[in-house]
Amino acid sequence: MTATAFDPLALSANFRRSDACIHFVKDADRRYVAANQRLAAFFGAQSTQDVIGARTSDFFDEAIVERYDQLDQAISSGATLIDRFDFTYDHSGQARWYLYSRSRHHDPARPCVRGISYPLPVYTHSGRVYRRLALATDVIAASLDEPISLPELADRAGCSVAQIERDFARVLQESPKQYRSRLRIQRAMDGIRKGRSLTGIAHECGYSEHSALSRAFKAATGLTPKQFRATLS
Repeated sequence: MTATAFDPLALSANFRRSDACIHFVKDADRRYVAANQRLAAFFGAQSTQDVIGARTSDFFDEAIVERYDQLDQAISSGATLIDRFDFTYDHSGQARWYLYSRSRHHDPARPCVRGISYPLPVYTHSGRVYRRLALATDVIAASLDEPISLPELADRAGCSVAQIERDFARVLQESPKQYRSRLRIQRAMDGIRKGRSLTGIAHECGYSEHSALSRAFKAATGLTPKQFRATLS
C-alpha cells in the first residue's frame, strides 16, 4: 500500500521540493491552524505564531483574498489541485511564479484545506515558460474527460510542440501525457471519496471503461479503486 493512496500531495512534484515550500493548513473558517516559517515570511510576519488563527485577508487585499477563497471553496467541495501555476505577490509587493498544490484533509471531524506552494526559480525568459505552462496545465485540467493532442495543447499555450515538451520536462520533470495521467488518477481519487460509481468516474476521467481506470489506478497507487475505497471506511 503506497503513500499516494492516502496523501494526494504525494503525487505532486512539490512534494519533492518540500524544503523550499510554503506549507499551511486552514480550518473550515479559512483560518490558518498550521503554517511554516516560509509562509510567515511571505506574509511579512515575524513568526508562525503571528499567522496561526489569522486569515489571508489579514495580510492581503480583497482581490487576492477572493481568488484564494475560490480555491479553498473548490477544495472544500472535494477537488484536489496538483501542480498548478500561480503568479502572485508577497507582502512587499514582489511578484513571482509559484507552483502549488492543495488538498482537503479527509477527516469529517476536521474539515481542513492543506496547501503547498513552491517558489519557482527566476531565470532568463522564465516568465514566458511559466505562463505557457499555466495555460497548458489549465487546458489539461479542464479536459480530462477527452483526449487533447500535443499540437492542440501547444497551440493553446502559444508555442510549438517541441517547446511545450521542453517546458514540461524542465519544470515538472515529466511529459504533458504523464502530467495528464497524474491528474486523471487524482480526479479518480476525488470521485471515489465522494462515493461516486467507478463507471461514472472512469468516464469523467477519460477512460473508456472502469477496467481501464482500475489498471491505471493500481499502477499509480498500488491499489485498485475498490481497495482504495475500502481504506476510506
